[in-house]
Amino acid sequence: MEAQPALPFQSKAHDALRLGLVSLKEDATVRHPVEVIQSEHRQRTLASQHQMLRDLYGIAAPARAQIEAQILSKFTRLPGAGTSSLLGLESLTGELDEFKYESYLALPEVSTLPPVDLHSQMELKCGLPGSKHDRMARGLL
Repeated sequence: MEAQPALPFQSKAHDALRLGLVSLKEDATVRHPVEVIQSEHRQRTLASQHQMLRDLYGIAAPARAQIEAQILSKFTRLPGAGTSSLLGLESLTGELDEFKYESYLALPEVSTLPPVDLHSQMELKCGLPGSKHDRMARGLL
């Protein structure tokens, strides 16, 4: 089972001032075999759960579960408030009970990254024309 490297592509403009310099070469690395096994295990488990629901309750039960998962996957935190936890989706899929390395290594108090300015992130997300980022890009600051 040979893992193929995922070739990344840049789909939108990269904010080098906030996010640092972009390097697509570093992102095109071969995934670790354990990571591949874990992702395939999640997919097989989800497929077997949907098949079990289909067998027990009919075709509407897995469809409802998929709709609920789509709805819960859209809720995210504000920009700059850390990575989105998707707590509702994790409780629905059962991932909330798993203890992963993100559970103890992704804490904000041990982060080496500087805190992000929430106001400038919201201006950037909403595309406000008078945002600090736009003024810097036009050379007005």
